Amino acid sequence: MRSSLLLVAGVVEALVGPQRTATLGLGCFWEPSETLLKLDGVVDTRCGYAGAAFPDAKPDYNSVCGGDGNVECVRVTYDEARVSYEDVLDAAFAAAKPVLGSRQYAPIVFAASDEEAERAAAWVAIGGKRDDGLERRQFAVETTDTFWLAEGYHQEYWQKWRPRYAALFALVGLQYADSKLDFLPPAADAACTALAVCIGLLFLGERVLDSETTKLGA
Repeated sequence: MRSSLLLVAGVVEALVGPQRTATLGLGCFWEPSETLLKLDGVVDTRCGYAGAAFPDAKPDYNSVCGGDGNVECVRVTYDEARVSYEDVLDAAFAAAKPVLGSRQYAPIVFAASDEEAERAAAWVAIGGKRDDGLERRQFAVETTDTFWLAEGYHQEYWQKWRPRYAALFALVGLQYADSKLDFLPPAADAACTALAVCIGLLFLGERVLDSETTKLGA
């Protein structure tokens, strides 16, 4: 049975290419996780936490914001046959929005091995500066074998919430216009209010019901 599974895994890897991961501190993880997913060869991105002095201590968003030493990270899964580790780092450099001096939002490449750390250090040493002044040399390289998958409500945050916010603003705008022009029937006005409340409850509910963090290996 085990040999059959290994054979299947080998066939899948041969077809789609070997998959690797890169764990990157890029500032608030919401936007970079969406941006990096658009890079050709990137299979998946996930928001999470890494880099605490005690990596086995389970973090959550509140503890990270409270300064537990973890960094908000994006874990990028990529097809090594289509995009290199250095290409992923280049894209991450372009997408990063770090806060210098902040541990939570620090620009860091988290290497999973000594070999990966050497490649990351060589990438940093190339140098370079963005138009806004951010430099490669401002990226630190740290080694860790632990990544904590962030709460579910952080995953694909803008993909989920961009249309929800748009709907909420449209409802609020519609009701504001109605308060001036009085054109909505009472039932329609009540429906707008109910939908806006539902979006708010969804926001709160996700934070209560989808608030687990999960430890993953390198």
